[in-house]
Amino acid sequence: AARQAIVEGKLGKLVLGDAYLKYYRSPEYYKSAGWRGTWQWDGGGALMNQGVHGIDVIQYLMGGAASVFAYAAPLVRDIEVEDTAVAVLKYNNGAFGVIQGTTSVYPNQETRFELHGEKGTIIVGDSGILQWKMIDTDEQAPHVESLATMGRTKPEDMSTDGHYIFVDDILSAVKYNREPLVNGEEARKSVDLILSIYESARTGREIKLN
Repeated sequence: AARQAIVEGKLGKLVLGDAYLKYYRSPEYYKSAGWRGTWQWDGGGALMNQGVHGIDVIQYLMGGAASVFAYAAPLVRDIEVEDTAVAVLKYNNGAFGVIQGTTSVYPNQETRFELHGEKGTIIVGDSGILQWKMIDTDEQAPHVESLATMGRTKPEDMSTDGHYIFVDDILSAVKYNREPLVNGEEARKSVDLILSIYESARTGREIKLN
């Protein structure tokens, strides 16, 4: 619904697109399996493992990122990869944005996406649409189901329904020789953005994606 509103120009010229991805993973979580928190097997930390879905959402909503400058490091956990990261983005449409991703805050915070344009604001979170306000209209937010993940601090408490839906779709796409809901090229965009965030944090430079 938020993407459709943007496409229809309801927010006007986009100004800001922010993602707040603040989770909690205990020291025991990282010690529970040898691959967790490693570059070789995990591929990254709070962004690549937990935050990748939210990063995929914000880059999709905002139409892709052009460049990024970031900080990322293990500030709390004894791991190789980041447990905390902050990135400032320039999007392809000229808007700016911030991504905050962490596994080191307690308790879990509601995942939030804040979209601001010259004509209005849309804020979406785990509990649904939190704000839907445009200039010169009393249009109400469309109804969406809540993910209701507030307060859940253990990975095993999270719903896995989304994973099954996409795995089933991939199997069906192979069986019937059709495009999946999300193809490899589209999925690669969020991975490239995260890798660019890591490169910026490592080099201290703004990294261009295009």
